[in-house]
Amino acid sequence: MFSYKIVMLGDFGVGKTCLVHRFVDNSFSEDYISSIGVSMSRKHIINKDGVESFMVLWDTEGRTEFKQIFKQYLIGAKASINSIKEHIELCQEVIKDAPISIALNKSDLEDNTHQSIEEIKNLSANIISVHKTSAKSGDEVNEIFNIINNKVIQKYKS
Repeated sequence: MFSYKIVMLGDFGVGKTCLVHRFVDNSFSEDYISSIGVSMSRKHIINKDGVESFMVLWDTEGRTEFKQIFKQYLIGAKASINSIKEHIELCQEVIKDAPISIALNKSDLEDNTHQSIEEIKNLSANIISVHKTSAKSGDEVNEIFNIINNKVIQKYKS
């Protein structure tokens, strides 16, 4: 069994904290509390092949003007979720080969995504998946984290 770090990146209010709570605790709250700095959660995972791991989720605040601080959060991360172009570039400055999964969260609301999933996938060769997630309903939340877990295990084994 091993433990690894995942960093949640994204702007304020996109639902990073809600995604973490849905995945870790299978819970959701309508109350909006903005993250300050970074909070950490752990999730014990056993994949379909029986490999056990602990995913340590770093839920970062939505500020991007403090890029030097964000770079420190990224050191040691094995993957990144919920990033779009600016966040992808920041992530790749620190960890060039990190697999990236993008959560287009709040899919339960009116679809306001102006880019197609294919356009988003083309932003980086490191993007391993793009999902329309809903922390509220749970749609695609476990799937996106399980894809990341399997990718990290695959890289770890090789």
